[in-house]
Amino acid sequence: MGVHGLTTYLAEHRKAVSEVREFSYESEYTPIFVVDGWSFIYEVFANDGLPWVYGGEYSQFESLIEDVVYGWLNVHAQLHFVFDGPYPAIKFQTVAARITQTAIQGSLLFFRTSAVSRSRPRFLNETAMLPPLSYMICIRTLKSIVSELEKSGRSQEAGGGGSLHLHFADLEGDPFSIELAARLGGFVIGNDSDFVILNAPGYLGYIPMREMVWSSMTDSSETTPSETTSDEEFQTVVKSKSHKKAYGRDEDTTDGIFPPPGEKLELVVPIYSPAKLAAHLQIPISLLPLLGALVGNDFTRSKKGDNSATLQGTNLEWLFFQRQMPLSQRITRVATTLRSILDAALLATPKGKQKVQVTSVVQLIERAVAKLAVRPIDDLPSGEVERIVERIVDATLQYAIAKTAEDGLWLSPLCPLHDEETCPLTKYLIPPELVTQDESDSEAEPNNTLRDLYVTAYRRGELEPRLLDVLHTGTYWHRVFLEHPDYESVGRSIAGPIHEVIYALLDDALVVPQPEDESEDEEEEEESDEDELVDVVEESDDEDPLAPLRGALQQLDDSVDNVMTDSTSSSPPSTPPTHKQRKVVEYLRRGARLAPEETLIPSLHEIYVHYGIPISPIPIQLRSEADRFTLFLRVLRSDTSSIHSLSSEHLLIALTIRWTLSTIDNRARESNGSKERVRERWTKQEARAFLASFTCIEPSADTKPPIEDRNVQLVSQTLQALLAITRLSQVLLIPHRVPLPSEHYSGLVFHAFLTNTIPVPPDAVPPTLWDACVDDLGDVFLETVRKKRKKDAHGDGPKATQITNGRGKGAARGGMFDILAPAEI
Repeated sequence: MGVHGLTTYLAEHRKAVSEVREFSYESEYTPIFVVDGWSFIYEVFANDGLPWVYGGEYSQFESLIEDVVYGWLNVHAQLHFVFDGPYPAIKFQTVAARITQTAIQGSLLFFRTSAVSRSRPRFLNETAMLPPLSYMICIRTLKSIVSELEKSGRSQEAGGGGSLHLHFADLEGDPFSIELAARLGGFVIGNDSDFVILNAPGYLGYIPMREMVWSSMTDSSETTPSETTSDEEFQTVVKSKSHKKAYGRDEDTTDGIFPPPGEKLELVVPIYSPAKLAAHLQIPISLLPLLGALVGNDFTRSKKGDNSATLQGTNLEWLFFQRQMPLSQRITRVATTLRSILDAALLATPKGKQKVQVTSVVQLIERAVAKLAVRPIDDLPSGEVERIVERIVDATLQYAIAKTAEDGLWLSPLCPLHDEETCPLTKYLIPPELVTQDESDSEAEPNNTLRDLYVTAYRRGELEPRLLDVLHTGTYWHRVFLEHPDYESVGRSIAGPIHEVIYALLDDALVVPQPEDESEDEEEEEESDEDELVDVVEESDDEDPLAPLRGALQQLDDSVDNVMTDSTSSSPPSTPPTHKQRKVVEYLRRGARLAPEETLIPSLHEIYVHYGIPISPIPIQLRSEADRFTLFLRVLRSDTSSIHSLSSEHLLIALTIRWTLSTIDNRARESNGSKERVRERWTKQEARAFLASFTCIEPSADTKPPIEDRNVQLVSQTLQALLAITRLSQVLLIPHRVPLPSEHYSGLVFHAFLTNTIPVPPDAVPPTLWDACVDDLGDVFLETVRKKRKKDAHGDGPKATQITNGRGKGAARGGMFDILAPAEI
């Protein structure tokens, strides 16, 4: 993540671009740590040593999160976790490439590898995927810690040392984190080199998670980390995965984010700052964003992603660097080029060397492109140079942070950093047709109320960021996990019907933006390459960065102010559509690649009629909780008395298995007798195993159930259903009615039950829970007696074995006249 090669460059020049600091449980200093939430999740996952292939071990995952957070609190840190918001359109290619390389290609490799080979630790480590519920569990765990701190008197409002705060960014989390750290005077903790490029007054520097060194002070300790580590001698310790108490680590020193056991902790970290990096590269600190764009970052990826020049976008690395040049040397080359251009411009007189003068940032970019190119620019297609400059401008603007004279947080009840007028989140959630209407307008009032409700829910962590993609860019990015590449994506088959209702609800409430034209569709039809990822979303959703470079770059593209334009008008809420049906572009797996697919948004009026919901001009989100919960259950085919009487502890898992069973059964019934679809049905034993996997059973460390293809697919189906159901509850603003069970799901236990490695305890599934799961579903289970009948058929063969004395097997053993053998003559 971040600037290509910058992490390696920082490691190679650590002494010059960083300083070492120590934080101790004894110190009265209160460091402010702004933690990149997703870096934190991935770092815990990458080092937890827990099996991922079964679907996740969330109880242990929660414990590890607590260990790290309480370790930071032990050194009196004030923690601010920041999680990313919706994806900007400029980053779609990078996001698609990451999903393809990890989840999709990983699944393909997994299912094309033998059962023995894919069970080996090395293979599983190399194809590791983040378990689907990791984000939900992390948010819930952090919230529970906040509650504990409030009970102990260290509330979020009180501030001070040892406090914890959660923030959810308007868009990209990196600029939000830097702006928050600058406002508070703190450091940013993460694993993204962008934190050395981004800068704002008050920001103290970037701390990589992997370069932390912990020490636990005991009576036998005679030295401290500060005595054994200095600016000149600091080095990263070789990482070890035996950091957890449960795994018996006895060392007093650990590296990385996991602290050793003990309450007397000290933490030593390197701190990288943009100022030190700019000084080392000998360029102005304001040019670090341009350096990142020229070297290559998450926003400069070409659409093809290969090393060819095309009309869709030239690969900048192919244009600027020789293939064999190391990544860290590319940074030096770009910095040297920028410095030479600036030196030449400063040495030139106004009437002298006019051709080397640089009077604008755009000219600087154009001159840098010309000097960095290692291939003839004249060979590029017409207009390609201008497009390259524009791409670099857009990538540079992503680092822009708005300047503000305000201090403190929560200037508005809807945003911790901005007032309501300048907050990017509130701006793109306002329906375009209501922007110019008067605040007293009766039509605008419900939409503004809904906007505030959704923003408040999002700031509390009760609205998934991917749902905001629908309202920001008209897209939805499915969370892809391990699933069979030869089957239809569970994002479509299992979650699809629920998502259609979600899109209708969001479109009725706040209006889903639509693409301006269909040019992308025409391009997709013209392309025959199956491996190409086509971005069908318009790239006109650039946010106004309010950056120092803003004025200079404005002359290149006057359209940077156009935030979320919508060329199609929306029909009135809760009425049948009278115009072209609206759509959401879903990014999900299609075979062995990620592909955009248009999903038409159904009429909410028809949904209400279908499920027997009264038609009203009042949006469903503003009606009573009982009305919202009724729609919720009817959409999930679960508005039964047994479900209503079920405790909230069991509600989510009951709805999950009911939806999975009924959806798979419907697919089988609609397949015209397809044997493959019929075999997809669950058995009763499999359903009970899933419900029992939400228990407190902890298998032994050597329990490793076999990984069977069918069981992997069952996991994928249920987790996708659980996530979709949770999203629907969030859109209806009733997530508190469908909480995660207190007992965490264990994928390893589920697989152990399915393979009989561990028997399902007789009392693991309460009768009331089972009755609620199967009530009113009908015959949805796969008949397990089918195999017995097959055996019986072979068992009827004593006579056949006596009759068939010829060679061969089955019907081929005897001749066609053998059929007459049993007849009496």
